Amino acid sequence: MRKLNPLKAVSHALKSVFLYRLVAVRIGLFWIPLLLALGLAEQVLRKPGGNPGQFGAGEAVGLLSAVAGLIGFCAMAVAWHRFILRDEVAAPLQVGSTTWRYLGNSLLILLAMAVPLAIMVAVLALLPPLVSVIIVPAAILAGAAAMRLSIKLPAVALGRTDFSFRDAWAATDGNFWQIIGVFALNAIVVLGLALAVIGILQGVNLVLPAAVPYLGLALGAVAQLFYTVFNASIFTSLYGFFVEKRDY
Repeated sequence: MRKLNPLKAVSHALKSVFLYRLVAVRIGLFWIPLLLALGLAEQVLRKPGGNPGQFGAGEAVGLLSAVAGLIGFCAMAVAWHRFILRDEVAAPLQVGSTTWRYLGNSLLILLAMAVPLAIMVAVLALLPPLVSVIIVPAAILAGAAAMRLSIKLPAVALGRTDFSFRDAWAATDGNFWQIIGVFALNAIVVLGLALAVIGILQGVNLVLPAAVPYLGLALGAVAQLFYTVFNASIFTSLYGFFVEKRDY
């Protein structure tokens, strides 16, 4: 039974992002400008101080942006998986059956994590506040479980139909704490990225408040590209280690 080193897995993912950053830029060459343009259009069209229940042009563009973001995330992740594992560089815009399978499996993993947590939160709302402290460990366990299931995603990106969620779960057997470690380190990196973006925006807000919304869109687009390839790199590292028996 292989034992994962969480620090090596995450550092390997970060190293992949750094070494192949130009490939990441190429992969995001279509989607990131598109999402940036949709975000800008949403800001321009959304009426300030409007009725929260009103659905206008700004809200329609916001919905379109969310859908495009989800599809773009999956398309870029598929391209990144295939580049890291098979050294293939796909065209910037490539949405085929593999991307739709990736999207469907990603939504299944999200539901598998979110639904039990939502039920737990609803139940805990009826209990004394002290009991609510179990939400944090429950969220960590759910995140680690989702990460184990997500090992299927690189297999989907490679076009494999013989690798199931059960196979992904079985591949990481005996690495419970190691997967929690990867999940925690992944969360730290993402939190650090979010804090960096917030810090920059707060600094700019002190000298040029009018620029903050537009700078926020730009930084958000860059952060989304980084998060997409980094997150995909985590799953790729786990898949490579547990399924293809690669070493870091």
